[in-house]
Amino acid sequence: MFFVRTIHLAEKRLDQATYELAPTDVEGQEVCSAFAAFLAERKPEFRERLPFLRRDLELEWSAAPGGVALASFHTGMAPCSMGILLAGVDAEADRIMLNAWRDNVIGPLMGGDAGDYAQAAERPMLINVLFPEAAEFGSSLQLMAAALASVYFRNALAEKAKD
Repeated sequence: MFFVRTIHLAEKRLDQATYELAPTDVEGQEVCSAFAAFLAERKPEFRERLPFLRRDLELEWSAAPGGVALASFHTGMAPCSMGILLAGVDAEADRIMLNAWRDNVIGPLMGGDAGDYAQAAERPMLINVLFPEAAEFGSSLQLMAAALASVYFRNALAEKAKD
């Protein structure tokens, strides 16, 4: 199981959800397979259009050692969402990423007060911000971010198990 906190920036609203680490429905499995194949051919940092989607959407991705990553979805030049992934395999990497996220992203976006928006005790955890520009397809972005997180977390946890 993994945890997702979604911040709807326009409404300053926080949603919380949990998902199975590996999706059980066919559609979820297909989207996760597409993300897995896409990520397998990429370096740890990139920005590219997602060729398996009907929408003109780009993923900006940056994965770091310790099972942490930053993922942003963009349409054109505008970001639609931005999230951090904390796999829970390295507590120090999680702490550093979460603190940087709180200080440099959530705090400024929320007018200086990150409050409960940057709390994340559970692992693995995706904290995702949906920007107002994403309103027309926010639920799709939430599902894509969850599929991406599912793939990333399963890989990070599998790598940790090898150690």
